[in-house]
Amino acid sequence: MPRSLLAFAVLATFSLPCRGDQTAPSSETVIRLTVQPMAAPKPALRYLLLPDLKEINPGNPAHGYLRCFAEQQNFFFDKEICERRNKLLTMPLKELPVQDLLDYGKFALHQADWAARLDKPDWQILLKLRTDGVNLLLPDLQQMRTLANALKVRFRAEVALGRFDDAIRTAKTLFAMSRHLGEHPTLISDLVAMAIAFVAIDPLQEMLEQPGCPNLYWALTNLPTPLVSLEKGLEGETVLIAGEFRDLDENTPMNEDQLRKLMAHVDLVREVNKNEQKPDASKRSTRAWLDEHLKDPGSISSARRRLVEAGFPEDRLLRFPAEQVLLLDEMRGFKELRDESAKLMPLPAWQVETLAGQIKAPNQDALFESLASAYLRVRRAQGRLEQRIALLRHVEALRLYAAEHDGKLPVNLSEITVPLPPDPFTGKPFHFRLDGVTAHLRGTPPAGLEKDAAWNIHYEVTIQK
Repeated sequence: MPRSLLAFAVLATFSLPCRGDQTAPSSETVIRLTVQPMAAPKPALRYLLLPDLKEINPGNPAHGYLRCFAEQQNFFFDKEICERRNKLLTMPLKELPVQDLLDYGKFALHQADWAARLDKPDWQILLKLRTDGVNLLLPDLQQMRTLANALKVRFRAEVALGRFDDAIRTAKTLFAMSRHLGEHPTLISDLVAMAIAFVAIDPLQEMLEQPGCPNLYWALTNLPTPLVSLEKGLEGETVLIAGEFRDLDENTPMNEDQLRKLMAHVDLVREVNKNEQKPDASKRSTRAWLDEHLKDPGSISSARRRLVEAGFPEDRLLRFPAEQVLLLDEMRGFKELRDESAKLMPLPAWQVETLAGQIKAPNQDALFESLASAYLRVRRAQGRLEQRIALLRHVEALRLYAAEHDGKLPVNLSEITVPLPPDPFTGKPFHFRLDGVTAHLRGTPPAGLEKDAAWNIHYEVTIQK
């Protein structure tokens, strides 16, 4: 699947609401959990949600994951098996035919467990990234999503059977897959990594409701924050764009034929990204955009001046065709805009949300503005995953508190003695309210998503007596 189409598929996945009661208002997703009080396990780190070093072996997990499909094409792609899998993913836990699922996936999923415990992920895509650009094919990422859904079926069966050690083994496999995808040098892979982490979260929270489920507060606390790093993806996007515009010459004048071919290629790149562009920009071809700016001699002199300030020799620029000067200036502006977003990525999500609104394109009618738009969207998706894991830590902290207070819940979060993470989108405590025997936990959505149920998660936690 091409990189661009996969991006739309993953973003569609992220727009879907999480599992919850459909009776909730459309502006939020309510997740109702009835759980038992449960103290922390002893030793406290008896349970972990990522493989630790004693489980790790040398090898490349990327190859290992793809081997899952080598001898099991029928299991993964047969129409009837896929239809059944889709039903198994959504049916109530108590209705799962667990006896038929005792060794679901067999060798294929055991191979995934093995791959998740290898130490050096290498997706071997860097050279293709430099040459294929926005049309880079990423079939391995689509296969990872298929593999994750198969693992989720096994995970749910293990939860339904009360086989918590096996279920946690599967959770480790899924979270390790998510981490390994963070080593793939594209932002699309980071989105797939986050989607796979959400695949693991649904059965994990189903497990919390099962009698005797161990408390996972410290296991959740020991997950890396963020679970999915954007570092490699951001670096890869820089490599991709540099390769995409390698024909935009910075050193010698371009002739008419070279400029015509470059403009056609720019049109292709903008077409791939047109859904991100401003409506007025998406209607014009690159040639039309240039013609409009060529009418104003001041545009060319201003572009040349900005390029000189950026370090281009003025005598060289004076030999360049006006179109080449304008395109070089637009690429300069894009790099400035890109870095204004990229520099925020390591900051906490709430700081990114605050500062992102201050980012403005260097030019009001920027040609390449859409190429930088993905950065903040991916960081926001990363924040959404951080928020969900933080909410689950709160749920487990409530179970710890109830175990120490005869099954009672706290009146406010300040009564809880273990550390509680802030809401990633505010930097402040989550919203909490105790209503009788039910605790209400809510996160705050990013600005503009206040009515989107997928971004408005509301946990209702009741302690089972």
